[in-house]
Amino acid sequence: MTSVSSRPVARLTTPGEIVATVPLLCGYPPSDSVVVLSLRGPRRRLGLTIRLDLPQPGLAEEAAELLVERVVHDGGRAAVVVVYAGARDEPLAAAVTTACERRGVEVTEALHVADGRWTSYACTRSCCPPEGTPVPAASGLVEAQSALEGRAVLASRAELVRSLAAADGPLDRARVEQAGERWLALRQAEGVAAARRSALAAARLLLARVADGGTVDDDGAAELAVALHDVHVRDEIATWGTSSADALLSLAEQVARRTPAPHDAPVCTLLAWTAYAKGDGGRANVALDRALATDPAYSLALLLRQALDGGLPPEQVRRTMSATRRAIRSGRSRR
Repeated sequence: MTSVSSRPVARLTTPGEIVATVPLLCGYPPSDSVVVLSLRGPRRRLGLTIRLDLPQPGLAEEAAELLVERVVHDGGRAAVVVVYAGARDEPLAAAVTTACERRGVEVTEALHVADGRWTSYACTRSCCPPEGTPVPAASGLVEAQSALEGRAVLASRAELVRSLAAADGPLDRARVEQAGERWLALRQAEGVAAARRSALAAARLLLARVADGGTVDDDGAAELAVALHDVHVRDEIATWGTSSADALLSLAEQVARRTPAPHDAPVCTLLAWTAYAKGDGGRANVALDRALATDPAYSLALLLRQALDGGLPPEQVRRTMSATRRAIRSGRSRR
């Protein structure tokens, strides 16, 4: 199994190496979960990483069909199944394996992980002892690539949720509301187009600061959070992920942490969009949950939720970014 990247390729050849890499792919060590890795093409390059909570009794086949549908939609020709549970769940592993094989997807490994040890559901040879094998450390190259992409491994999904939560205090609300008043005043005084140009110029400065390792101040975060309510500003900034994905993800995270409800739906959706384009489904889902909790009717968040639930490949999000960027530049050249 290899990672899809222009950077040096990390080859994972043993079950232990695969299990050690899953937390890096999810952003946290899964628990009470079933994880399926989609492997594409004859070289079995890593595609989507799909995680579900363990299904309730009697729903293993339904969960298996949902998982394999994601793999097929991703173009996976093979898959690795990893069940994280206190006890071995033979029916679940069998259901996922059967569902994959029925759709022409080869299951190369079916593994169980508990208490820091892995066992195989299929292999009974000496290489896979029934008492389990300790999960090794992740490949140094994989860890380095994750660090370069800003993908930290947190202790749990709950910690991931906390890491993207807003500091919801009176000063935060007042600062965002004051930024909103300034935005409206600028639109009235200079016009909508001028206000958008000003917002984009300010956002570019923030992006450059973050790219250089800096942080976003509270006032800058409030200004950007307000400007993102303008869909033209939001959509153009989203296209910056084609060339500055890491910096844009960091910028969106910093602004989201400083933006309280009910003002946070646009920035959280931008964060989700950028994270998913980078293949970080865990972060994208948490950000989308927060956006839709604030505004259940926010259209871009709803569209992205449908895309994630339908297993849309991150490559398609990146292609959409590129197409939108070309359309924006073409529109400007005609003016």
